[in-house]
Amino acid sequence: MMRKWNIFFFVIVILLILASCTPSRKTVKAPIKEEGSEFLLAQMKENQNHFETFKAKGLAEVTSNGKSNTLKINIRIRKDSAIWVSISAGMGLEAARVLLTHDSVMFLNRLENTFFAGNYEFINRMINAQVDFDIVQALLTGNDFKWYDYHELKASIQSNQYQLESAHRRKLKKYWRESDTIGQVIYQSMWLNTSSFKIERIKIKEIKNENRKIDAYYSQFKDVDDQIIPYQYDITISANEDIIIDATFLNVSLDKNLSFPFNIPSKYTEIK
Repeated sequence: MMRKWNIFFFVIVILLILASCTPSRKTVKAPIKEEGSEFLLAQMKENQNHFETFKAKGLAEVTSNGKSNTLKINIRIRKDSAIWVSISAGMGLEAARVLLTHDSVMFLNRLENTFFAGNYEFINRMINAQVDFDIVQALLTGNDFKWYDYHELKASIQSNQYQLESAHRRKLKKYWRESDTIGQVIYQSMWLNTSSFKIERIKIKEIKNENRKIDAYYSQFKDVDDQIIPYQYDITISANEDIIIDATFLNVSLDKNLSFPFNIPSKYTEIK
């Protein structure tokens, strides 16, 4: 039973850590050396997606240990406040539900009638990597992390894309939480479209453990209320084992009134 619960919770976490895209091949129109990293960073920030609420429904194929499962996903986000995810399998019945805030992680396992209520330390222990609300929100929406600083930022051209690379990104002090690993430093590399400056690929890894990394590709960008949103992402997460996610959004909406229902049935058993 615990193994089954671990599998479904792991799928949820991976889907949340998700975001990506296959890079489009375009001619570089201006020599990057003339502009530098500060120009690219400013352009990337200016062209990020802006919204108060985000809703997406889609399908995700998750492959691990040679086995694949196709799941239906329903994602809702209130900017800088809450992330809600529902996952269905089989006949369409909900298998699991997650609600994330800045400080808390809540999880319902419909298959085992269990629940968890705690902080990100539980997720980080489960996936053997360090994530927080900011990282999850950014990757789900195709944006950069805003809780982290930039250090030793470098710019270059790779495969007809602009590349921004930061060797030592740390969380800004005002966003620290009691459960955070204060000394955590991450390496991040982003590949940007040369016309839209949208992130088309992102790679993250921990400085102290290079085996812990996320490599994600974004593609099939579509206009949603004047925002350019990726509908396809392919992610490889490497930690204790490799997890491959091939996910497609079927529809996306922005700035709609959303609810984030999360009630724990009295008959459910708490996971500690």
